[in-house]
Amino acid sequence: MLKKAAFFVLSSLPVFFFFWYLWRFSTPFPNEDDIPAILAFINRAFPFTDESWRLLFVPFREHVILPAKVIAYSQVLFTGSMNLKAMILLGNLFWVRVLWLLYSSTKEAKLPSFLFLPVPFILFQAQFSETALWPMALWSNLIVVWLGIESLNLLISTQKDFWRFGLAFLLAFSATFSNGNGLLVLIIGFTVLLFQRAEKSRILIWLSLSAVSITCYWWAKSLGVPDHQYGVQANPLKWLAGCMIFIGNYGDFVAGSLRNLALALGFVLTTILFAINFLQIRNAGYFTSFYFKLAAAFLFILMTGAAVALLRTEPVGLEAMYLGRYRHYSALAVSIVYITFVSYVYPRHQANWMFYVTLPMSILVSILSYYKDWGYRYMDNQRFFTDAYNMKYNNTLYVEKKDQMAFPQIFRETLDKHLLTAEQTQLVKQPSDWLTPPADSPAISTTIQTDTSTDTSGCSTVYNVKSEEPVFQLQEEEMWVWMLKNNEHSYLYPSTSIKTKPSQLVRNFAYFKPGFVGEIAVCRLPKGIYSLFLVHIFKNHSIRFYKTNRTIVI
Repeated sequence: MLKKAAFFVLSSLPVFFFFWYLWRFSTPFPNEDDIPAILAFINRAFPFTDESWRLLFVPFREHVILPAKVIAYSQVLFTGSMNLKAMILLGNLFWVRVLWLLYSSTKEAKLPSFLFLPVPFILFQAQFSETALWPMALWSNLIVVWLGIESLNLLISTQKDFWRFGLAFLLAFSATFSNGNGLLVLIIGFTVLLFQRAEKSRILIWLSLSAVSITCYWWAKSLGVPDHQYGVQANPLKWLAGCMIFIGNYGDFVAGSLRNLALALGFVLTTILFAINFLQIRNAGYFTSFYFKLAAAFLFILMTGAAVALLRTEPVGLEAMYLGRYRHYSALAVSIVYITFVSYVYPRHQANWMFYVTLPMSILVSILSYYKDWGYRYMDNQRFFTDAYNMKYNNTLYVEKKDQMAFPQIFRETLDKHLLTAEQTQLVKQPSDWLTPPADSPAISTTIQTDTSTDTSGCSTVYNVKSEEPVFQLQEEEMWVWMLKNNEHSYLYPSTSIKTKPSQLVRNFAYFKPGFVGEIAVCRLPKGIYSLFLVHIFKNHSIRFYKTNRTIVI
């Protein structure tokens, strides 16, 4: 009993800390893609009419994101408004279910519970916080993983009840209308039934309903506007490398410094997984075993990576494969291969060796991922705040973009209809002293450079400003923002600060280096002469202004 309690506590630690992290850094302000995907839908579909049925299936790019729309609509229906923080916390519960399904596979393999301990540390860490803190991504790109694995788990079983078959298809159908790669679950499920030599009636039912589902998906896709932002990757070597990076992206845990490790890890994981299953395939009962379950889940990840490498790496290159929004797939792939390998070598001593290597490595990667992400969360929340302020008082949502794409109008309509719980902290309120910064405000030294860009979506001219003082402290509801101000307007811009090295963090307890930088885009601002300030906002404290003695003429 004591061992079970200790196992539960240890395995729950990364899960509870992960959810605390989500609560701490989630924001009620929508991410950029949430506005056209969710807010625009709610504006037009609530209250429900016949047109609302069609709007439910209108895709966002190539994805029909039905669950994201349904959960947002349900919130409005039952509580009166969308709560994005609640969507974030609820959406991440799907990852807990995935963890449980993996744990169940170790019970099928009759592994000791302690060998499962590295898996929660692999799955619950900040490498994929971009997805974990993004409502639309959670309810499309994360829910599809749970739906797919749950569906395949029901199909691959010694129990052949028809309700399990029916529920497996229902989940696969739901995956199809959650994210574009959900289609793969229908294809893999059909293949599973063929390998299992299932009843012909069930194979025919699955095939027929899959054809109907795919037809419905393409119909829904036709309701949207075609996305021509990306091309098709024609280089087979780049495509293969992209697939392996997608699988091994967990290895780039310092984000950018270990990219070759990610590529190599992808090849190693794929080789181990297929080698073990090749050796197991000759065993009786393989096609209902946990090995086959894990292999099917891995195949779903691999096929997703193949699709992303094919459709997202041209013209941007392999950079697209390192994005944080895909890293939960890689963490799941690492977990699957770890469980598969340990199950294969158990009870030989190699299983213990694998455990003793993987557990400290998973904890180290988790610590480093939080170290990397922690400061970014503070900076990102400052970006959300400045966007909210500029939207509320200047009717400009993204000051760095020349084309606002109707985002301000969509967001304003949602706020005016009170359809969004948007208390984006009380700091959004415009205090009267912002209109007249004190004349005795302290001055700070800054450097400023003009940067020109050929990016047609953003401002062609951006002012890069840098100060070497003061120091950002990790305080809750504390922000440092840049402000351009004249007699009529005040525009806010997020600041960023540079992290210290981990050794300095441990030695000096200093997370950030002194100073701030900022990118001041002005193409959306009215003409005039603006003074530049650095502003310190801290809850229950007076706002402090720092003069830069610099002006920008527009």
